[in-house]
Amino acid sequence: MTSRTRQQDIAPSVSEALRLMKQAVQSSLDLGDINPQSVCKAVGMTKPQLSSWLTTTSPSPHWDAKVAEWLKQAQARALSANGAQHRGASSSVSSKGSGKAAKASQPAKASPSGGASAKAATSRESTPGGKGVQAGGKASTEQSVRRLKQDLLELETYIPWTAVSSAWQSKRAAWERKTCAAGDAGCVVQQLLALERFLLPCAFEARWSAGNEWRARLLRQNSAADVKQSLRELEDAMHWARFGAHSTLVERYEQLLTSRAGEQLERLGARRLAQVRSTIDSFGYAGLADMAQDCIAIAGGAEGAGAELRELRESICAALGVPLTDALLRLPAKCARSTLLGTFYEPSTSLLRAF
Repeated sequence: MTSRTRQQDIAPSVSEALRLMKQAVQSSLDLGDINPQSVCKAVGMTKPQLSSWLTTTSPSPHWDAKVAEWLKQAQARALSANGAQHRGASSSVSSKGSGKAAKASQPAKASPSGGASAKAATSRESTPGGKGVQAGGKASTEQSVRRLKQDLLELETYIPWTAVSSAWQSKRAAWERKTCAAGDAGCVVQQLLALERFLLPCAFEARWSAGNEWRARLLRQNSAADVKQSLRELEDAMHWARFGAHSTLVERYEQLLTSRAGEQLERLGARRLAQVRSTIDSFGYAGLADMAQDCIAIAGGAEGAGAELRELRESICAALGVPLTDALLRLPAKCARSTLLGTFYEPSTSLLRAF
């Protein structure tokens, strides 16, 4: 078989796999098993991008790979959660992702021994009316706690490593086991508090000012519904948009380092260029334009300072994939503001003469 023939045989298989994947996502959305916002957060896309991805028949390598990875992680978590119900604990859920951009709701899963509803029905048939109602209520509570644990485990999975303390890596496995083994909402409360304690300030869109009040309220909660509301409150305060942009910023930063502009910036300020990467990992940039501003601040100069400096700014923007706007072009020579340190840099004349 020739190479071209093999490629022709493989292509339909890939197309069919993509079609089935999109069909599965669309079906889950239609049935309400997952919601669009969850998918968008998980893979870092907007709702219009999700709609476009679902309807297009042509490959989209960027989104295809991200959605496939999300589905893989979701399936792994579902299998692990089901296994935990039989064993009473789970050794692991799934490998932690590089970034959440967010938690995704899971399809309803049958519980052991025929499910909670079957258990409740059997109890009602074999016991007096009052006991049957109590059994049904107990099964419903167990199911609510089980879903609450799954929500917490999924939330943790999508939080990037750079948003948690370095100590979390050694604590995480034990935390997962305890979360899977939690028998009631009160136990889940302790696991949620444990996770929150390891989150860094950079994980939140603003300073976690509600933290103390949130913790005090959480400690008073003993129902799965109330704890789930607190979990959502914590989730909503996090930097999901910046988590989703992290991989793009890292990719463009690496492109800059390998470019001629990157070499020049290394000579001008290697330490400050390294701090740009630190700012990326601490989610300090809202987008590429912010990062470009810091890189241009390292270069210094201003409009009219020389054709070489203008060329350097253009090269920086080209490497980062952002347009050289008037705002970036007109950064003053003696006060090129950097979002990196929140200060103003004064480029030395000796460095400027190097260009």
